[in-house]
Amino acid sequence: MRMKLGLAVMLVATTAAGLAFAQEDIIKLRQRVMDVNGQAAGVAVGMIRGSIPFDPVIAAAAAKSIADDNSVLPDLFPPGSDKGEGDTNTKAAPTVWTDMAGFKALSAKMVTVATAAAAAAANGKDAFATAFNAVGQTCGACHQKYRLR
Repeated sequence: MRMKLGLAVMLVATTAAGLAFAQEDIIKLRQRVMDVNGQAAGVAVGMIRGSIPFDPVIAAAAAKSIADDNSVLPDLFPPGSDKGEGDTNTKAAPTVWTDMAGFKALSAKMVTVATAAAAAAANGKDAFATAFNAVGQTCGACHQKYRLR
């Protein structure tokens, strides 16, 4: 009996440690996804502003990257992943979890506008700039409501 109790205690402790580790991993993963989004947006904005030569293939790839990331982004905010420690401390506001439907709606909107920007890249820099403006607005709206400042 003692062996079974010890095994059960060890299993519970291992499971709790695993959950804490998994929580830090999911926070790190979503931070990396947001870093990639920032890099993709930086390339797109650089092309729009003229500091990077406009290339419709690269512009489309940058916008598509943002769309692809946002298609899975809400999945990276499971319940209980609202707190981390040290470099895994989340910048997500509590509203992500209290208004998950709104968060998912903005993420879905980002997929739509980023996909439209990717398609617009084939029509030139001005068309891409106009379409990518909606990406910037959607990004700002999401950060305003769902990101700690």
